[in-house]
Amino acid sequence: MRLDDVLAPSPAKRAVERTWLLYTPVWGLACAVVMVLGIAERWGDAELMAFGVTLGLGAVALPIALRPPEDRGVPLHGSTAARMGASVVLFAFLLNYFQTPFFFDVLHMHYGFASTWNVENNPVFLYFLTIAYFSTYAALLTISARAAHRALAARPWLARLATYGVVPFAIAALETLLNANPFMQSLFCYDEPALAIGFGSLAYGAAFVLALPIWLWIDESPRVRLGMVEVVLLCLLAVAVHTALLHVLRVAVAPYLTTVVDGANGLRDFDTSCLVRPDP
Repeated sequence: MRLDDVLAPSPAKRAVERTWLLYTPVWGLACAVVMVLGIAERWGDAELMAFGVTLGLGAVALPIALRPPEDRGVPLHGSTAARMGASVVLFAFLLNYFQTPFFFDVLHMHYGFASTWNVENNPVFLYFLTIAYFSTYAALLTISARAAHRALAARPWLARLATYGVVPFAIAALETLLNANPFMQSLFCYDEPALAIGFGSLAYGAAFVLALPIWLWIDESPRVRLGMVEVVLLCLLAVAVHTALLHVLRVAVAPYLTTVVDGANGLRDFDTSCLVRPDP
């Protein structure tokens, strides 16, 4: 199965997905260099923010700049590139704001960044950096959905299971594994890695299950037309549902798996967490 066989049917959306796939090694390599090599340990607010904004802006601006002729003939806010970009920006910002306390309190996640530009101990530059992450996830999820339905056309129930029951959680687990590694323990770690990879991936992956239909509905079929307002409202609804789900998991499930710490700091708490102090 070739990549072209599973990219979006419309030229405009196909261009967005292709751009995001090509951008993935760019932002991925940049993150690997500054995180794994410890460069980010020495950065303050200005450098961290410049890094996050640059990579996040690239994920939004490149598809808009590289729009095919079919997408240039409509107002910018109505273009596929703008609506797909708006969706990943909304998910990046809203999930960072509403879901980070769950990661601090329940999954015992810790950041070591020397950031003072924070929202409830969550560095603001990560809001922007997450846009790049989610652009890749959007492309991978939509492509995987088409690949599953193409490969399992004779078993549509199995295709839906792979689309919504496997791939979103695999992506969540992969992000956890890549970020929570010993080479980044001065910047990012989990006190209980097994809890984060298992229970955490299920909780986090549910957000992608809710986001995937929105990404698929945007210009996937001429029968479904989502304008910018509909995209924004659906993203807000998806985040609200996911936030409610995390609250249920926090109250009804998490206490049986770990100790829930209300109001955990999660930022530069070196002496009481898995974080390793960087060398002077």
